[in-house]
Amino acid sequence: MSYQAAGYAMQACPSCYQPVGGPGPCGRCGFDVPVEWLTNVQLSLAVTGARTAGKSVLIGVMMDQFECYLKSRQQLLTAAGTTERRFTERYRVPLLQQRNLLGATPPADQQPVEPLLWSFNHDGIRFCLSITDAAGEDFERLAPNDERFRYLGFVDFIVTLVDPLKVADVQAVLDGAVTIPRQSGDDIHVMRQVLRARAAQRVEGGPEQLLAVVLSKFDVLQRLGKLRTAPWQSIFNRPGAAMQRDPWMGEGIDVDADGRLLHEELVGLLERMGGGLVEAAAMEAGIPHRLFAVSALGSEPDAQSVSSGGIIPFRVLDVLRAALAMKEGRLRG
Repeated sequence: MSYQAAGYAMQACPSCYQPVGGPGPCGRCGFDVPVEWLTNVQLSLAVTGARTAGKSVLIGVMMDQFECYLKSRQQLLTAAGTTERRFTERYRVPLLQQRNLLGATPPADQQPVEPLLWSFNHDGIRFCLSITDAAGEDFERLAPNDERFRYLGFVDFIVTLVDPLKVADVQAVLDGAVTIPRQSGDDIHVMRQVLRARAAQRVEGGPEQLLAVVLSKFDVLQRLGKLRTAPWQSIFNRPGAAMQRDPWMGEGIDVDADGRLLHEELVGLLERMGGGLVEAAAMEAGIPHRLFAVSALGSEPDAQSVSSGGIIPFRVLDVLRAALAMKEGRLRG
Protein backbone atom coordinates (compact mmCIF):
# COMPACT_ATOMS: atom_id res chain seq x y z
CA MET A 1 0.00 0.00 0.00
CA SER A 2 1.46 3.32 -1.02
CA TYR A 3 1.03 6.51 1.00
CA GLN A 4 0.11 8.59 -2.02
CA ALA A 5 -1.92 7.02 -4.78
CA ALA A 6 -0.99 7.00 -8.43
CA GLY A 7 -4.42 5.98 -9.68
CA TYR A 8 -6.21 3.34 -7.65
CA ALA A 9 -3.85 0.36 -8.00
CA MET A 10 -2.67 -1.42 -4.85
CA GLN A 11 -4.87 0.59 -2.48
CA ALA A 12 -6.55 -0.76 0.65
CA CYS A 13 -9.86 -0.17 2.38
CA PRO A 14 -9.40 2.13 5.43
CA SER A 15 -11.71 -0.10 7.46
CA CYS A 16 -10.55 -3.70 6.85
CA TYR A 17 -7.28 -2.92 4.97
CA GLN A 18 -8.01 -5.44 2.26
CA PRO A 19 -7.13 -4.42 -1.34
CA VAL A 20 -9.64 -2.33 -3.27
CA GLY A 21 -9.61 -1.35 -6.93
CA GLY A 22 -11.30 2.03 -6.58
CA PRO A 23 -13.76 4.11 -4.59
CA GLY A 24 -17.10 2.65 -3.53
CA PRO A 25 -18.20 -0.31 -1.36
CA CYS A 26 -15.36 -2.55 -0.26
CA GLY A 27 -15.83 -6.08 -1.56
CA ARG A 28 -14.68 -7.53 1.76
CA CYS A 29 -16.35 -5.45 4.50
CA GLY A 30 -18.79 -3.25 2.58
CA PHE A 31 -17.34 0.05 3.83
CA ASP A 32 -17.89 2.85 1.30
CA VAL A 33 -14.32 3.87 0.44
CA PRO A 34 -14.22 7.59 -0.45
CA VAL A 35 -12.16 8.79 -3.38
CA GLU A 36 -10.20 11.13 -1.06
CA TRP A 37 -8.68 8.12 0.69
CA LEU A 38 -7.30 6.87 -2.60
CA THR A 39 -6.05 10.15 -4.06
CA ASN A 40 -4.73 12.07 -1.01
CA VAL A 41 -1.84 11.25 1.31
CA GLN A 42 -3.20 8.80 3.85
CA LEU A 43 -2.76 9.47 7.59
CA SER A 44 -4.33 6.90 9.89
CA LEU A 45 -4.78 6.74 13.67
CA ALA A 46 -6.27 3.99 15.82
CA VAL A 47 -7.45 5.32 19.18
CA THR A 48 -7.45 2.48 21.70
CA GLY A 49 -7.71 1.97 25.43
CA ALA A 50 -9.73 0.46 28.26
CA ARG A 51 -13.27 1.40 29.24
CA THR A 52 -13.59 4.96 30.64
CA ALA A 53 -10.08 5.92 29.46
CA GLY A 54 -11.62 8.79 27.46
CA LYS A 55 -11.11 7.67 23.85
CA SER A 56 -14.32 9.02 22.36
CA VAL A 57 -14.15 12.28 24.32
CA LEU A 58 -10.60 12.83 23.06
CA ILE A 59 -11.67 12.25 19.44
CA GLY A 60 -14.63 14.61 19.74
CA VAL A 61 -12.68 17.47 21.30
CA MET A 62 -9.55 16.89 19.21
CA MET A 63 -11.36 17.11 15.89
CA ASP A 64 -13.29 20.19 16.99
CA GLN A 65 -10.00 21.85 17.96
CA PHE A 66 -8.33 20.67 14.77
CA GLU A 67 -11.04 22.33 12.70
CA CYS A 68 -10.36 25.59 14.56
CA TYR A 69 -6.62 25.14 14.02
CA LEU A 70 -7.07 24.70 10.27
CA LYS A 71 -9.40 27.70 10.05
CA SER A 72 -6.71 29.83 11.72
CA ARG A 73 -4.51 28.87 8.74
CA GLN A 74 -7.31 29.61 6.21
CA GLN A 75 -7.81 25.91 5.54
CA LEU A 76 -10.93 23.76 5.72
CA LEU A 77 -11.63 20.36 7.24
CA THR A 78 -13.96 18.33 5.01
CA ALA A 79 -15.68 15.14 6.16
CA ALA A 80 -15.64 12.25 3.70
CA GLY A 81 -18.44 9.78 3.07
CA THR A 82 -20.77 9.31 6.06
CA THR A 83 -18.32 10.83 8.53
CA GLU A 84 -20.21 14.12 8.96
CA ARG A 85 -23.40 12.36 10.04
CA ARG A 86 -21.67 9.82 12.26
CA PHE A 87 -19.42 12.39 13.92
CA THR A 88 -22.33 14.76 14.53
CA GLU A 89 -24.57 12.08 16.04
CA ARG A 90 -21.91 10.32 18.09
CA TYR A 91 -19.61 13.15 19.20
CA ARG A 92 -20.64 16.72 18.31
CA VAL A 93 -24.26 16.85 19.49
CA PRO A 94 -24.01 14.97 22.82
CA LEU A 95 -20.58 16.26 23.85
CA LEU A 96 -20.08 19.66 22.27
CA GLN A 97 -23.69 20.88 22.09
CA GLN A 98 -25.57 19.08 24.86
CA ARG A 99 -22.44 18.98 27.04
CA ASN A 100 -23.07 15.40 28.15
CA LEU A 101 -20.50 12.68 28.63
CA LEU A 102 -20.41 10.15 25.83
CA GLY A 103 -21.75 6.66 26.26
CA ALA A 104 -19.59 3.59 25.81
CA THR A 105 -18.48 2.74 22.27
CA PRO A 106 -20.49 -0.30 21.09
CA PRO A 107 -18.40 -3.49 20.84
CA ALA A 108 -17.58 -4.92 17.42
CA ASP A 109 -20.21 -7.68 17.62
CA GLN A 110 -22.93 -5.03 18.02
CA GLN A 111 -21.69 -2.43 15.55
CA PRO A 112 -18.94 -2.72 12.92
CA VAL A 113 -15.77 -0.76 13.65
CA GLU A 114 -15.66 1.85 10.89
CA PRO A 115 -13.19 4.74 10.63
CA LEU A 116 -14.03 8.42 10.49
CA LEU A 117 -12.39 10.20 7.53
CA TRP A 118 -11.63 13.83 6.77
CA SER A 119 -9.63 15.56 4.04
CA PHE A 120 -7.64 18.77 4.49
CA ASN A 121 -4.61 20.69 3.27
CA HIS A 122 -1.64 21.10 5.62
CA ASP A 123 1.63 22.78 4.63
CA GLY A 124 0.85 22.28 0.96
CA ILE A 125 0.03 18.57 1.24
CA ARG A 126 -3.47 17.22 0.74
CA PHE A 127 -4.23 14.60 3.42
CA CYS A 128 -7.00 12.14 4.11
CA LEU A 129 -7.17 11.43 7.84
CA SER A 130 -8.64 8.17 9.15
CA ILE A 131 -9.48 7.72 12.86
CA THR A 132 -10.70 4.40 14.22
CA ASP A 133 -12.43 4.33 17.63
CA ALA A 134 -12.89 0.82 19.04
CA ALA A 135 -14.57 -0.33 22.24
CA GLY A 136 -12.32 -1.12 25.18
CA GLU A 137 -14.26 -4.34 25.74
CA ASP A 138 -13.08 -5.65 22.36
CA PHE A 139 -9.47 -5.65 23.55
CA GLU A 140 -10.45 -7.39 26.77
CA ARG A 141 -12.32 -10.29 25.18
CA LEU A 142 -11.30 -10.78 21.52
CA ALA A 143 -8.22 -12.78 20.49
CA PRO A 144 -5.31 -10.70 19.11
CA ASN A 145 -5.55 -12.47 15.73
CA ASP A 146 -9.25 -11.65 15.32
CA GLU A 147 -9.67 -10.17 11.84
CA ARG A 148 -11.58 -7.20 13.30
CA PHE A 149 -8.21 -5.97 14.61
CA ARG A 150 -6.60 -6.04 11.16
CA TYR A 151 -6.40 -2.24 11.02
CA LEU A 152 -3.92 -2.27 13.91
CA GLY A 153 -1.30 -3.79 11.63
CA PHE A 154 -1.58 -1.01 9.06
CA VAL A 155 -2.34 2.36 10.70
CA ASP A 156 0.43 4.95 11.02
CA PHE A 157 -0.20 5.85 14.67
CA ILE A 158 -1.45 3.48 17.35
CA VAL A 159 -2.80 5.75 20.07
CA THR A 160 -3.42 4.02 23.39
CA LEU A 161 -4.93 5.92 26.31
CA VAL A 162 -3.89 5.22 29.88
CA ASP A 163 -5.64 6.84 32.82
CA PRO A 164 -2.71 7.27 35.26
CA LEU A 165 -5.11 7.03 38.19
CA LYS A 166 -5.91 3.45 37.15
CA VAL A 167 -2.26 2.34 37.33
CA ALA A 168 -1.96 0.43 40.62
CA ASP A 169 1.34 1.89 41.81
CA VAL A 170 0.21 5.44 40.98
CA GLN A 171 -3.02 4.83 42.87
CA ALA A 172 -1.02 3.89 45.95
CA VAL A 173 0.87 7.19 45.80
CA LEU A 174 -2.17 9.40 45.20
CA ASP A 175 -4.96 7.67 47.14
CA GLY A 176 -6.40 10.24 49.50
CA ALA A 177 -5.10 13.19 47.50
CA VAL A 178 -7.36 12.75 44.44
CA THR A 179 -10.45 10.72 43.56
CA ILE A 180 -9.43 7.23 42.42
CA PRO A 181 -11.68 5.57 39.77
CA ARG A 182 -12.95 2.10 40.61
CA GLN A 183 -14.11 -0.83 38.46
CA SER A 184 -13.39 0.74 35.10
CA GLY A 185 -11.01 -1.54 33.20
CA ASP A 186 -7.32 -2.36 33.48
CA ASP A 187 -5.51 0.17 31.30
CA ILE A 188 -2.09 -1.53 31.28
CA HIS A 189 -3.62 -4.92 30.46
CA VAL A 190 -5.64 -3.43 27.60
CA MET A 191 -2.59 -1.57 26.31
CA ARG A 192 -0.64 -4.82 26.17
CA GLN A 193 -3.57 -6.54 24.44
CA VAL A 194 -3.67 -3.77 21.83
CA LEU A 195 0.04 -4.25 21.15
CA ARG A 196 -0.35 -8.03 20.94
CA ALA A 197 -3.15 -7.55 18.41
CA ARG A 198 -0.98 -5.13 16.46
CA ALA A 199 1.85 -7.70 16.31
CA ALA A 200 -0.57 -10.47 15.27
CA GLN A 201 -1.96 -8.38 12.41
CA ARG A 202 1.35 -7.22 10.93
CA VAL A 203 2.33 -8.40 7.47
CA GLU A 204 5.70 -8.36 5.77
CA GLY A 205 6.38 -4.99 4.22
CA GLY A 206 3.73 -3.22 6.28
CA PRO A 207 4.06 0.52 6.94
CA GLU A 208 6.27 1.98 9.65
CA GLN A 209 4.27 2.58 12.80
CA LEU A 210 4.60 4.71 15.91
CA LEU A 211 3.02 4.18 19.31
CA ALA A 212 1.53 7.15 21.14
CA VAL A 213 0.95 6.43 24.83
CA VAL A 214 -1.45 9.09 26.07
CA LEU A 215 -1.82 9.82 29.78
CA SER A 216 -5.45 10.93 29.76
CA LYS A 217 -7.36 13.13 32.25
CA PHE A 218 -4.07 14.84 33.04
CA ASP A 219 -5.84 17.74 34.75
CA VAL A 220 -6.28 15.50 37.81
CA LEU A 221 -2.53 15.07 38.13
CA GLN A 222 -1.95 18.79 37.52
CA ARG A 223 -4.01 19.51 40.64
CA LEU A 224 -1.18 18.02 42.68
CA GLY A 225 0.72 21.26 42.07
CA LYS A 226 -1.75 23.00 44.36
CA LEU A 227 -1.05 20.67 47.25
CA ARG A 228 1.60 21.64 49.76
CA THR A 229 3.11 18.20 49.51
CA ALA A 230 6.62 17.27 48.41
CA PRO A 231 7.64 16.51 45.74
CA TRP A 232 4.47 17.19 43.74
CA GLN A 233 4.25 20.92 44.32
CA SER A 234 7.74 21.51 42.94
CA ILE A 235 7.31 19.04 40.06
CA PHE A 236 4.07 20.59 38.79
CA ASN A 237 5.07 24.21 39.30
CA ARG A 238 8.37 24.36 37.42
CA PRO A 239 8.46 27.44 35.16
CA GLY A 240 8.44 26.48 31.50
CA ALA A 241 7.60 22.82 32.08
CA ALA A 242 5.94 21.22 29.07
CA MET A 243 3.46 19.53 31.43
CA GLN A 244 2.09 22.97 32.31
CA ARG A 245 1.60 24.58 28.89
CA ASP A 246 -0.30 23.96 25.69
CA PRO A 247 1.19 25.31 22.43
CA TRP A 248 -1.69 24.08 20.25
CA MET A 249 -2.35 27.27 18.30
CA GLY A 250 1.20 28.54 18.23
CA GLU A 251 2.94 29.03 14.91
CA GLY A 252 6.61 28.23 14.50
CA ILE A 253 6.47 25.59 17.22
CA ASP A 254 9.00 22.80 16.84
CA VAL A 255 6.49 20.01 17.35
CA ASP A 256 9.15 17.31 17.60
CA ALA A 257 11.32 19.17 20.14
CA ASP A 258 8.30 20.09 22.26
CA GLY A 259 7.08 16.50 22.15
CA ARG A 260 10.46 15.08 23.13
CA LEU A 261 10.64 17.46 26.10
CA LEU A 262 7.17 16.46 27.28
CA HIS A 263 8.04 12.77 26.82
CA GLU A 264 11.11 13.05 29.06
CA GLU A 265 9.14 14.94 31.71
CA LEU A 266 6.46 12.25 31.72
CA VAL A 267 9.01 9.44 31.93
CA GLY A 268 10.44 11.09 35.04
CA LEU A 269 6.99 11.71 36.51
CA LEU A 270 5.94 8.08 36.09
CA GLU A 271 9.19 6.87 37.64
CA ARG A 272 8.58 9.14 40.65
CA MET A 273 5.05 7.80 40.98
CA GLY A 274 6.05 4.18 40.59
CA GLY A 275 4.30 3.92 37.23
CA GLY A 276 7.22 2.44 35.31
CA LEU A 277 4.97 -0.34 33.99
CA VAL A 278 3.54 2.14 31.47
CA GLU A 279 6.93 2.73 29.88
CA ALA A 280 7.81 -0.98 30.16
CA ALA A 281 4.63 -1.99 28.32
CA ALA A 282 5.35 0.54 25.57
CA MET A 283 8.91 -0.69 25.10
CA GLU A 284 7.65 -4.28 24.96
CA ALA A 285 6.04 -3.55 21.57
CA GLY A 286 9.44 -3.06 19.94
CA ILE A 287 8.37 -0.03 17.91
CA PRO A 288 9.17 3.67 18.45
CA HIS A 289 6.93 5.26 21.06
CA ARG A 290 6.31 8.60 22.74
CA LEU A 291 4.39 9.64 25.85
CA PHE A 292 1.74 12.35 25.67
CA ALA A 293 -0.32 14.14 28.34
CA VAL A 294 -3.90 15.13 27.52
CA SER A 295 -6.98 16.48 29.22
CA ALA A 296 -9.85 16.61 26.75
CA LEU A 297 -12.32 18.25 29.15
CA GLY A 298 -9.87 20.21 31.29
CA SER A 299 -11.61 19.39 34.57
CA GLU A 300 -13.53 16.59 36.22
CA PRO A 301 -17.10 16.24 34.86
CA ASP A 302 -20.25 16.74 36.93
CA ALA A 303 -21.87 13.31 37.21
CA GLN A 304 -22.84 12.55 33.58
CA SER A 305 -22.26 16.00 32.13
CA VAL A 306 -19.39 18.31 31.30
CA SER A 307 -18.28 20.58 34.14
CA SER A 308 -20.34 23.76 34.54
CA GLY A 309 -17.14 25.64 33.69
CA GLY A 310 -17.24 24.19 30.17
CA ILE A 311 -14.62 22.35 28.13
CA ILE A 312 -11.05 23.66 28.52
CA PRO A 313 -8.90 21.16 26.58
CA PHE A 314 -5.21 20.66 27.30
CA ARG A 315 -2.79 19.40 24.60
CA VAL A 316 -5.51 17.58 22.67
CA LEU A 317 -3.84 18.32 19.32
CA ASP A 318 -0.42 16.96 20.29
CA VAL A 319 -0.93 13.44 18.91
CA LEU A 320 -2.45 14.63 15.63
CA ARG A 321 0.21 17.31 15.08
CA ALA A 322 2.92 14.74 15.85
CA ALA A 323 1.38 12.36 13.32
CA LEU A 324 1.32 15.10 10.69
CA ALA A 325 4.94 16.04 11.41
CA MET A 326 5.96 12.38 11.12
CA LYS A 327 4.19 11.88 7.78
CA GLU A 328 5.37 15.19 6.31
CA GLY A 329 8.94 14.41 7.37
CA ARG A 330 8.83 11.06 5.58
CA LEU A 331 7.32 12.54 2.44
CA ARG A 332 9.87 15.34 2.24
CA GLY A 333 12.79 13.35 3.58
